Amino acid sequence: MQPPSTPSAHEEPLYEAFFGLREQPFALTSDPRFLFMGDRHRRAYEELLTGLRRREGLLLLTADTGMGKTTLCRAVIDALGPRTFSALILNPYMSDAEVVRVILRDFGLVSRDDIRKGAFGKADMPQLLDTLEQFLRSLIPLNSYAVVIIDEAQSLPARVLDQIRQLGSFEQDGQRLLQIVLSGQPGLITTLGTDAMRAVNGRISRRAVLGPLSPKDVEDYIQHRISVAGGGDTVVFSAASAKAVADLANGVPRRINLLCDRALEEGRVAGANMISPAMVQRGARALAGDSGSPASDGDEETLHPDDPGEAAVINPGLTFGYAATAAPRPAHRRWLVALGIVVLATVLGYFGWTTAESASSSTPVLPQSPGPEVRKPDPRPLPTDDDVRYIMSEIARGRGGG
Repeated sequence: MQPPSTPSAHEEPLYEAFFGLREQPFALTSDPRFLFMGDRHRRAYEELLTGLRRREGLLLLTADTGMGKTTLCRAVIDALGPRTFSALILNPYMSDAEVVRVILRDFGLVSRDDIRKGAFGKADMPQLLDTLEQFLRSLIPLNSYAVVIIDEAQSLPARVLDQIRQLGSFEQDGQRLLQIVLSGQPGLITTLGTDAMRAVNGRISRRAVLGPLSPKDVEDYIQHRISVAGGGDTVVFSAASAKAVADLANGVPRRINLLCDRALEEGRVAGANMISPAMVQRGARALAGDSGSPASDGDEETLHPDDPGEAAVINPGLTFGYAATAAPRPAHRRWLVALGIVVLATVLGYFGWTTAESASSSTPVLPQSPGPEVRKPDPRPLPTDDDVRYIMSEIARGRGGG
């Protein structure tokens, strides 16, 4: 299938139809059909499958978030065959009785309405456990499996974890009736290593670990998911594009899915069935929230597929594992900046000096103000009472005569 030469984003809003895909190849779902068996995923898959077929009671799967733990567990359940009864606990924030109710519901023994309004909604723990045990014993003649997967088990309270351990202890004639897979992040290992979890940790018979995909696995992973979605040769990621995805996503499947999904959208807009590194990087910028203008044709030419260093041209603002690094300035620009600073400082210093000189020369010198006058004391004696009376009589006589 050849894509149209001038696609329109308004006329063809979905890239699945543009590339002739039956479904979205990089959806963030736990569909086991899309599971890619890299080296680390294959080892974990075989470890869990062997433990369940041997009917071992408690198994452990750990990995960082986004590594595909749930998808791997679903694939293992499918491999056990159609006679397998399975329950998937996705919400770890439940009580021990709520966990048992969800198990009974997923096994098909009760419905949601029975749990909400019926007798099972009010049943106590012994009643729930008795119902579960009777069901498990009925599976022995059928040679069926009963498997419970506890996702995000690192968030389970200690009491619930201990109750799950007791569920795994159901047995008959030396055969475990219920297999349990604890799936969680690496913090679960620390939790199980505490004294309170010693009984649970001692029951774990197998421990599987998932790690990131290698760069070679990333390229095969991308092509595998496109093929499952019906792509075949209708859309291809070049080797350089796959390397750019591997570098940006650090081998984490969930990040790979997000990045490839955006890159396919860029490919539809560009009308190309060959995804280039530039399209991958534009998709990464979109995921990082960069709303800048799309790259021009000149940007496409600077990232030629034959250039081995093209995948290293990464937007520093991306959050897919690349460290933000500022590009160094050319040497001649640094000299120009330094020279400009020196000239500016010289000019400012000159103007500051001339201003100070003119201000000092134009300021008038004011005369000093005279100090306060010092009065000398009168050496003459003060008048007596007789002197005062004499003076007053003389003044009165003078006024009368006049």
